[in-house]
Amino acid sequence: MIEQHQAPESVNDRFSQEMAGILAALGQGTSCMDSVAYDTAWVARLTRHFPGNGFEEALDWLRRHQHSDGSWGGDILHYHDRIVSTLAAIVALRMVGHGADDKRRVAMGEMFLWREHGRMHHDANDTGGFPILTLPLTNEAINLGLDIPRSLYQDAAKIEKKLNMLGYDPRTWRYSTLALSTEGLSEYIPDYALFVETDGSVAASPASTAAALASGVGDPSPLLGYLHRALEDQQDGGVPFVQPFDIYECAWTLNHLRLAEAITPHDPDVRRILDFLWQVWSPEKGVSFASTLSIQDLDDTAVTFTLLRWGGYPVDAGVFAAYEDTQHFRCWANELDPSLSVNMRTLAALQMDTQYVRYEEWRDKIAAMLRRSDLHGYFWFDKWHISPYYLTSTAVWSLLGVVDDLLPPRIQWILKTQRADGGWGYYQQSTVEETAYCLQALLYWDRKVERIDSVSILAAGQYLLEHIDNDDYPQLWIGKCLYTPRHLVRSAVLMALHSYLRYVNDL
Repeated sequence: MIEQHQAPESVNDRFSQEMAGILAALGQGTSCMDSVAYDTAWVARLTRHFPGNGFEEALDWLRRHQHSDGSWGGDILHYHDRIVSTLAAIVALRMVGHGADDKRRVAMGEMFLWREHGRMHHDANDTGGFPILTLPLTNEAINLGLDIPRSLYQDAAKIEKKLNMLGYDPRTWRYSTLALSTEGLSEYIPDYALFVETDGSVAASPASTAAALASGVGDPSPLLGYLHRALEDQQDGGVPFVQPFDIYECAWTLNHLRLAEAITPHDPDVRRILDFLWQVWSPEKGVSFASTLSIQDLDDTAVTFTLLRWGGYPVDAGVFAAYEDTQHFRCWANELDPSLSVNMRTLAALQMDTQYVRYEEWRDKIAAMLRRSDLHGYFWFDKWHISPYYLTSTAVWSLLGVVDDLLPPRIQWILKTQRADGGWGYYQQSTVEETAYCLQALLYWDRKVERIDSVSILAAGQYLLEHIDNDDYPQLWIGKCLYTPRHLVRSAVLMALHSYLRYVNDL
């Protein structure tokens, strides 16, 4: 454990070694994400279709990861996550489980759903594709004789709206976000083979790939190979929410270290990663979150654009035109719910190319969108992360110099909500991830705008130093369920601590 009284040289050596290890681990085809209950439940179902293929491990993972309240899902109680994960788990256990213990697990899951399903309005955001995924799972559960509430949230109108926007031709879905939720659209899909990517996955999703296998899609070998690799990579019997997410992991991890000025584009491993991002870059649409995925998105495109400009690659801001809407920028084509963080990151990316012909027009469009969304005045939620500290802190280092009037209340809110232990956490206790974001925001403000009370900064730094070896990160990121992208979270911690040590040295 690193202590404050240790010599700066030893602390810096530790960080240098850890950053070097993370950079070395980044690259095409590799990713590091914790296993999740939702996708693992879909893989567990395959034990009846493909016995002896190792999918029994997924069933054992489910048995080990039920919460004491009967649910499955992330460590923090987020109702959409727990409900979709619990539904998937009890359906799998009813299908392929056996014995009195599995019956007890299912009964506990049923009781959780009856007890908690009315609390979903407590969540600031639902999980990705929630109505599309929950409707067929509920129907399956009822057909299997499970005792669950029939009034679980099922927005059939939203499903219909998505389908109408795309038309009913599944050949177009491979290039939309519906591909990520194809396990919830089985009745509409005549041939899953239309969705299989070069790595054997359906949209880089273990759940969608497992559903395709269970439906009897053509040659099962590529899909089986993909799921076998996913299980082998995890080494705990479970599978992650997506695999791989190599572009996303490389870009976001690298960007955290760039923001802390902990790396330069000339570092050999940094250059290797930048070369990979340049290799997968499309001048028309940017990048996807995975090198094997056919769906580009603005979130990863904006971060990758920032890095490539920083690294000296000839990328053009015109790429953002593909995502422009009338009053904001979309993350995906046919997106129904705009993302604040995506627009913030796009605005930050535009700062790398202020001479672009449409820079002022796009800057003003995003600024107007952010002002319209300034409902609380002190913090923002977003649909990709359950903590408002994530987006609020991101705003500080993304918007400074553009919409400065929105930022002082955010700094005030961060300072006023610091916990007695020096950390931050929106859900009952401090976490290292949320503390890292807040500390980085305060240090950025202290360096760029005005001095922050050193007591707050020192307390936050001490909290991170005391918890530097704690890698038990709660799931705060929103996909089809909650998940933890490990290298991203770890790089956020290193970003904040690197900036903090520089601050301490300057005192």
